[in-house]
Amino acid sequence: MFDLSFHQLLIRAGACILITSIHGFVLAALAHGLGDRGPQFDGRLTINPIDHLDAIGAAMMILFQLGWIRPMAIDPSKLRFGRLGLLVCVFGSIAMTLAAVVLLLGLRIPALKYLPDASVPTVIAMLNESVEMCTWFAVFNLLPLPPLTGMHLIIAVRPSLATTLMKYSLYTAIALAVLVVAGVVQPVLQPVRDAMAGLLPRL
Repeated sequence: MFDLSFHQLLIRAGACILITSIHGFVLAALAHGLGDRGPQFDGRLTINPIDHLDAIGAAMMILFQLGWIRPMAIDPSKLRFGRLGLLVCVFGSIAMTLAAVVLLLGLRIPALKYLPDASVPTVIAMLNESVEMCTWFAVFNLLPLPPLTGMHLIIAVRPSLATTLMKYSLYTAIALAVLVVAGVVQPVLQPVRDAMAGLLPRL
């Protein structure tokens, strides 16, 4: 998973931006649609990746395909269906992100037709890599740990922990990054990731 070639890093950076933009927007949109306007006021109801990128999470995603977006505050007390609504936000945002990235594979044909020949291989490689990275992203972010999206699963059980989880998300992000770099996380998630990838269209 680790490749320091400039071209591969460029492809992964593009895929990271794509995944981050989609997931951040979808998560904020689900929360907003269920009644919590907090993410909108925090500037997260946008497709702009700058508003969703987390420096450590983006670096981990580009280098190791395991990363996360900047943690998003969602108040279950303001959501329709309460804690159940928070579960919808978590599982719905991850599923919709994966579905959107897979659907973007349809852009490969227009890319072949309309883009300059020199850029076509990079664009197609980025779209393919986005699906690969997004399967890892989806599985990883289901873990109930800050700063991952799955952090909200803990909040759904214990809403009183929301402030504490957000407060210490930087420290847990560093700990997660160390585990990812050490190669501890990937083998644990590999079977689930492979099972998920097996359900997706072949690249």
